[in-house]
Amino acid sequence: MRRTLLVTSVLAAACALAPLAGAEPSGDPVVKVQAVYGPEQFPMAGVAADIGPCGGGAKIATVTTGLDGSAVYNGATGCYRVQISTPTGCALDGDAALEVTSVPGITPLAPFRFRCA
Repeated sequence: MRRTLLVTSVLAAACALAPLAGAEPSGDPVVKVQAVYGPEQFPMAGVAADIGPCGGGAKIATVTTGLDGSAVYNGATGCYRVQISTPTGCALDGDAALEVTSVPGITPLAPFRFRCA
């Protein structure tokens, strides 16, 4: 329980100290989007995801998953909202948007699972 509270406190402090507006991109991946389908979790290419700041605001970038089902956004550390577009003929298992927090040296994963006909 203490470890969870400590990690949460550190992440909250990182968000407060590293705002997105005016922050210089680090060039390192700060968000990784992963799209899979089926119970076997096959990678899903061509899925678009909009990246924006937590709490709303204009989108910063759009990334598209590659053959391995993943895409990365390179930018400044901070809190991001990842909004996925559901491909035609598929249904999303879970929410279409996730919030993730990136801190130096750690790239958070935004996983999305689909069911496709």
